[in-house]
Amino acid sequence: MTNRCRYVGYGILGLLLLGGCGEESARERAGNEPPAVAQAVQAATPPQPGAVPASALQRQTDEFLEFVPPKRSPQTIELVSMPIAETDVPVIDGVTREPVWTRAAAITTLDFASQRPITLQAVHTAEQIFFRVTYPDAASSETHKSWGWDLRESIYKPMPDREDMFVFKWSLVGNNVHLGLNKAEPHRADIWFWKAHRTNSTGYADDKWQLVSDDFQAKAKELTSPAHGSLFFRRVGDEGLSAYSEKQFYEYQGETLPKYYPRQPQGSRADIRAKGVWEAGYWTIEWARKLQTGHKDDLVLIPGLTYLFGVSCYEIAGDKIHAKWFQPLYRAGDVFDRLLLRIAEKDAS
Repeated sequence: MTNRCRYVGYGILGLLLLGGCGEESARERAGNEPPAVAQAVQAATPPQPGAVPASALQRQTDEFLEFVPPKRSPQTIELVSMPIAETDVPVIDGVTREPVWTRAAAITTLDFASQRPITLQAVHTAEQIFFRVTYPDAASSETHKSWGWDLRESIYKPMPDREDMFVFKWSLVGNNVHLGLNKAEPHRADIWFWKAHRTNSTGYADDKWQLVSDDFQAKAKELTSPAHGSLFFRRVGDEGLSAYSEKQFYEYQGETLPKYYPRQPQGSRADIRAKGVWEAGYWTIEWARKLQTGHKDDLVLIPGLTYLFGVSCYEIAGDKIHAKWFQPLYRAGDVFDRLLLRIAEKDAS
């Protein structure tokens, strides 16, 4: 048993596929919560092992295997959030049938890695802001790092499947900074991280913050910037409990098993509601968050002001292409256009 734990935690393959920039702290893994929380989570969503469908464990023929050459130069694009009445608030279900979305202005940006078009809309009330995101994806990917049984070594190892995801990256240091990790400069950002497997079933997006600094940081990834030399990149989950737990298996229970299981997020980690639906070659994701969450690790949004942000169809982690992963660009996403959200004030007339 000890050797198996050591292999899964520290083996070479585990470091390659499991590591990276604050992905999930050890204190959040299944079985490590305080007893009262663990009991509540177990009662609400008991982790039931079940085989991952074989169709989900194959690379899709339409996946991007390498970076797509830019279709154009990056631009500055403004997205205007339209004020709406409480009676017009959209349901966060990924369906977007509400009339409010037909009235909201839309912009189209491009994903850095795949150059796919991304359509964004925003509306807000006095207390909440809502987003609608649509982008093409020929097939959905809704499993992540599934466990596969290694017959020779009699242990479970992480498989190369990677989920679809979407990231909002918000500047926490004003509007005059470059948010990308390519040609990076020091900055701090609020990260809204929707994950097709780990968060979507619960109706949330993960909430994190990200720091790029010229000061050395433990457990940080080193970046090389043409203008700033060595920089250190670190991403950390907000205070609270994420929308998923991690489960390991040490005895054989099937050829393939899920690694992540849904749970109710808590604290600042539960600030962002989000639900995505894949249909006819497109993901549509609806988002909702309070303008002011009351948590110190979140961006404060105020009507009348403008905020710098970027988006990505892949995790923004400053990584390289991983050819063996089903989505080789998964951790190689970045910001492309310089996007500005202007939260329009309600017309006093």
